[in-house]
Amino acid sequence: MFSIVRNVLMAGLIAGLSSLFAADTNTTAPAAAQTLKFSFTDTEGQSFHIVPGSKGLSYPEFKDKAVFAMFFIHTGTPCRNELQLLSKLKSKMPGMEVVAFELKGLKPDRLKAFEKELKLQGIHLVDTAQAMPFARFIARAAGWQGSVPLIILTDKKGVVVHMQLGAMSEKEIEAYYKKIGD
Repeated sequence: MFSIVRNVLMAGLIAGLSSLFAADTNTTAPAAAQTLKFSFTDTEGQSFHIVPGSKGLSYPEFKDKAVFAMFFIHTGTPCRNELQLLSKLKSKMPGMEVVAFELKGLKPDRLKAFEKELKLQGIHLVDTAQAMPFARFIARAAGWQGSVPLIILTDKKGVVVHMQLGAMSEKEIEAYYKKIGD
């Protein structure tokens, strides 16, 4: 069941991004699509951007790194467990950035307290107010209904290589990292 949902979401995201950035006769993206960029500041005050493209999601500040992006809610046990696992694994994955978007209403100060409570390290946590425009974009592009955790993995070139609903195991994360992070 999950593999069907994963395939549909990933195909929807790629099709949605491709149609948004459909090439014209000069093989350039439409002007409106070229300027689409999402800006964020994480709980540590680090700013970063996500620029959607025809094959995926570019993270200019994380150049030459794979990115594990996750949409989560702070009250969800699978989400909390996944964040703690990612925090534990982060030191073993120097070629991968981890970005997590909270969707259940946490303001920056409460998200910082959540980060401290779970002892999270090495994760770019983004509060709900900043996360929602990007979440709506992903929902439109992929046909995502909002279930969490939603995971989107991109390689060093920003190509979406994996997308799934539900948490990943340690073994799955490490296997993807070997493929896209080294």
